[in-house]
Amino acid sequence: MRAGDARSTAASPIIVKAGGSAGVDRAAVADLVAALAARGPVVLVHGASAETDRLSVLLGHPPETLVSPSGHQSRRTDRRTLEIFAMAALGIENFLYVELLQKRGIDAVGMSGPSGRLLVGRRKDVRARRGEKVVVLRDDLTGTVDTVNVGLLREQLSAGRVPVIAPLALSTEREALNVDGDRAAARVAAAIGARELLILTNVPGLLRDVADPGSVVPDATPDEADALARGRMKKKVLAAREALDAGVGEVRIRAATGSVEGTRIRGPAAALCQEVRR
Repeated sequence: MRAGDARSTAASPIIVKAGGSAGVDRAAVADLVAALAARGPVVLVHGASAETDRLSVLLGHPPETLVSPSGHQSRRTDRRTLEIFAMAALGIENFLYVELLQKRGIDAVGMSGPSGRLLVGRRKDVRARRGEKVVVLRDDLTGTVDTVNVGLLREQLSAGRVPVIAPLALSTEREALNVDGDRAAARVAAAIGARELLILTNVPGLLRDVADPGSVVPDATPDEADALARGRMKKKVLAAREALDAGVGEVRIRAATGSVEGTRIRGPAAALCQEVRR
């Protein structure tokens, strides 16, 4: 019997976002997703940053990191970078996660935003700091996710499958876009009514001291989390805030490995309940 046959797909799913940075253990992610899938519906959204960087160097098109006026970091995505990102996200990461989950008895199905118009959004006007100036990169193929084909996802979940989603989207002009995986996962979580968004990364959670892995903050409001976030963690906290604002019950940031539960980011309602309990 498949792991999904005995579970109730009527339950609110958990959305798992697996980071694509170096140091994220794919096998550990698969173990965790398989354990969750044995208890209820799960959707896995994954990144591909490390593989994209590796392929970009091998193919002679080195990666470029942009810093927005607000300080968020993102990948410079011209057309060639988008193609390399698709190779990494669909050709390597998606393939490997589907294979790892199938080995664990989970009927995983690989998906991406353009397929079946699963994720549809808008191309962004990308602004980036260049020295003292802020420039607009009009040829950048980065976008946002505005709508999620929930019916397509529920078809897979009702069949007992785990959708494994690569973070590409389709624009309203029918062109493929690179979208931030954390924020895409937040949109999926909001659209499908998830009870939890679990963001897996290569650190144990939000840290009071970035040099001390043992300084994990177990519980934080979005404002507290934002004050603690550094570098790419800022995007994860932004995604957490967007998910909570859209009604997702809980967001947790943690490593895939180890026993540390990471940082739970709670919304205003949860914070009020905690104050009442005190």
